[in-house]
Amino acid sequence: MKKSEYHKTIDKYLKPILIELGFEEVELKGCMKEEVLYRKNRLWFGTSWDWRDRYLDVNLGRLYWFKDVMPRFIVVGNYSSYSNKVQGVPEKDENYLVKVANAIASTLPTAVTVYEERYEQIMSAQLNKRSKYMSVFLEHLGNEVKDEDLAEFKT
Repeated sequence: MKKSEYHKTIDKYLKPILIELGFEEVELKGCMKEEVLYRKNRLWFGTSWDWRDRYLDVNLGRLYWFKDVMPRFIVVGNYSSYSNKVQGVPEKDENYLVKVANAIASTLPTAVTVYEERYEQIMSAQLNKRSKYMSVFLEHLGNEVKDEDLAEFKT
């Protein structure tokens, strides 16, 4: 599988800390998913970068099914719930993606600790927000993904 420039940036600057913390990279095929996925038991780290729209998605949480036109997996848990350092990186910075990867790397150990201590509380607060977006999101959110669900999508 050919890796994007963003995936290569994550590999160079963030992968070492993910591995050190006990995560392993997971590659899936035949489904929609985040561009980069790592897993440590039930804890998932996922991130994607859309260079056309300049949209960055960084998540830390559990992996769920999401109803879409084809099989889709999403990590439920916005990284900003654990650290706001990524939002502090100016998007216009020419080294934006490298600085984002370094910001995540520097905060990931603490973010994992917060996840372990408060994930249920954080997710409950996010999922109970009353908004039109959240009600549509919840209509499409499926069950947490089990290992046997992933077998047919593993590369």
